Amino acid sequence: MKKILYILFLILQFASFCFAKNEQEDKTEYLNLNFWSKFQDEILIDNLKTAFENNLDLKIAAYKVKESEKIVKLALGEELPQIDFEPLIGQTFSSSDEHFGSLVINSYNQSRFLLPLYVSYEIDIWGKNRLKTKSRTQSLKMIKQDEKSTYILLSSAIGADYFNLIKIDKTLSIEKKLLSLNEELLRLIENKEKTGLATKDDVLAIKENVVKIKAKINNYETKKETLENQLSYLLGDKLFKEVKRSDFDSITMPFSAPETLESQIILNRPDVVLKSENIIRANYDARIAKRELLPSFTITGTFGFNGYNNLKGIFGSHTGIAEVFVAPRWNIFDGARRFNFMKLKQIELSRAKEEYEKTILASLKEVNDSLAIFKNEERNYDLSSDVYDIQSEKLKLKSNNAKYGLSSKADYITYEIAQNIALEKLINDKVNYIISSIGLYKSTGGVDFSENL
Repeated sequence: MKKILYILFLILQFASFCFAKNEQEDKTEYLNLNFWSKFQDEILIDNLKTAFENNLDLKIAAYKVKESEKIVKLALGEELPQIDFEPLIGQTFSSSDEHFGSLVINSYNQSRFLLPLYVSYEIDIWGKNRLKTKSRTQSLKMIKQDEKSTYILLSSAIGADYFNLIKIDKTLSIEKKLLSLNEELLRLIENKEKTGLATKDDVLAIKENVVKIKAKINNYETKKETLENQLSYLLGDKLFKEVKRSDFDSITMPFSAPETLESQIILNRPDVVLKSENIIRANYDARIAKRELLPSFTITGTFGFNGYNNLKGIFGSHTGIAEVFVAPRWNIFDGARRFNFMKLKQIELSRAKEEYEKTILASLKEVNDSLAIFKNEERNYDLSSDVYDIQSEKLKLKSNNAKYGLSSKADYITYEIAQNIALEKLINDKVNYIISSIGLYKSTGGVDFSENL
């Protein structure tokens, strides 16, 4: 009997060892810092690392993974024998006479000591419990893809907001310069009006520009504050401190829009992988439902010791208990519940396949849209660069003319205003160009598309 208990103990220890799993997993690869490092902006990298440590969405996603890991372990536990220990210590002070036919046991008193292990185990003949564990494992894989998606969406949002904030910083400085130039131009035109060289309409037009620029500055200040708040939220900064960022003049665009991308690039997207894993999970569930129609076989047993009156002899050979039973069970009729459940799971499998096809199609559309936007922003940036060069050349010519008295100061300021407007457009298009590359990165599932051309 002692050998039997010892063997049961060893089985439990071995099972615990086999099903133990290292829950620590490196998630930094989800950030794909190799891609972000190509922007050559250490402050951006530091912000991403800060978000990795503090962002609450990432922490929630990590807990969901841990919850799913425990569910898998629960499923693994269902594959093992269930062992219970229910001891009984009792005292009969006085019993009535007990009659067994002609045999009579007179009134007695005694102590009883029962130390049993109750064991039950469903023999997994059809592999049903194994399939349940595989299904839970597939659910875990799906949740891990959700977590990966959270990382990609977060890093993309931080990148887009970061460069938008840099753009607003630069745009504000240009708008303030435009305000100063328009105010100076207004003063010159008002003087010309006094001498009859300008009309009242000329003065009012410039005044209107001054008011509009002030309104734009107010709007940009508000947008700047909201972007800082948004970034602080994404970075997990509860104090909402000022967000560190680079100057516009230091940012670079390391990518050019690829002409085409291989369609296989979408296979890295978390939603595509998730839907693929979901087909496998639904297939497991359909197979489980089919096996539920088959009979089950459960082994039950009791192992332990049963002694009376004297506790010292409880572990003797004459007090041992050992019994084993096999209990088959087949639910012949249940109102077609299990049959309909099987059909339900088969329908879910068919739906999972259609959802996968839909996700593939939607992913291709999103990648194609992102690539088209990327190409368009690249063209816009090139055109803005040309316009800015033209305005700079015109301003240079106007400056030379001013030296020889061929143009007035008001004319020069007008051209300077035009040059700054072109510069503002160039800044806007450059940042949009950068953000469109981030959009393509996000649509491909966090793939560095420059390495997959």
